[in-house]
Amino acid sequence: MLVPHDNERVRSFQVKWKHVRNVVSSAVLVVFLLGTFTVAFFIKQGQHVRSATLRHENELLASEVDQMRTEMEQLNRSIEALSRRDEQYRALSGLASVSGDVRRAGIGGPDGRSVSEQALMRLNPEVGGRLSAASLNLDALTRRASVLKASMDQALAALQRNRERLASTPTIAPTSGPLSSLFSTGRYHPVLHVTRPHKGIDIAAATGEPILAPAKGVVRFAGNKGNGYGNMVEIDHGYGYITRFAHASRLLAHTGDVVKRGDIIALVGATGLVTGPHLHYEVELDGRQVDPLNFIVADAIPD
Repeated sequence: MLVPHDNERVRSFQVKWKHVRNVVSSAVLVVFLLGTFTVAFFIKQGQHVRSATLRHENELLASEVDQMRTEMEQLNRSIEALSRRDEQYRALSGLASVSGDVRRAGIGGPDGRSVSEQALMRLNPEVGGRLSAASLNLDALTRRASVLKASMDQALAALQRNRERLASTPTIAPTSGPLSSLFSTGRYHPVLHVTRPHKGIDIAAATGEPILAPAKGVVRFAGNKGNGYGNMVEIDHGYGYITRFAHASRLLAHTGDVVKRGDIIALVGATGLVTGPHLHYEVELDGRQVDPLNFIVADAIPD
């Protein structure tokens, strides 16, 4: 019923419950549909945004993987160059060459992917595959670098040992002058007039000429033993090498001195059983007398 405020007549309307129910049901349905469409719209929009974000992240990830693979290629070239250098070091140090299979250091196994890599393979096979390949390459490079480090450490240690041995190996003539007598198992002695072994070489030189240490070592004797060698110096170089220098006019080194190649240890003279000034030079290796000429390198110079 509609009751006006003025004197107009009252109006009344009759509405059946069925119509009310239909109207209410329609209104509820419309509201529900509008709500559903609204929610679906925002969900769809959210999915689009998330999809765009994921695509962007995938692009960034793919770019990072490509950059990592480029850097690993550069690292691989560096390792190859170092491997070639290592082979040179091993050759110089007398070590056996490392085989290619050992240097490549394969990782082995049917599937070395991590759980995260396997998950990425399922979500995005392309990016996952590229990441997995990069991971395998990185693992291989790490192993190769480890093998290379061990090999270079071994080569450098051997070079250091060889350097010490070379520094202790007689290589230079102890004085300048012509050879007046060679190493021999039987030589006629000019003073004693008998034939006996000549354990070294004689270098003719003027009195006062310097006598040089042919390698690094420790002077184990400097003096006169009264055995015909006159004033003499004896050096222990280690590694089985011992050298002797006889008939000196003056000794400049003393027992216990540490000398290096090229140091002046004495002066040429004519002491002991001699007919004139010269240097008698001997080399002993592992207790056996050897020809000193085998330990004089023509182009060797003092350190």
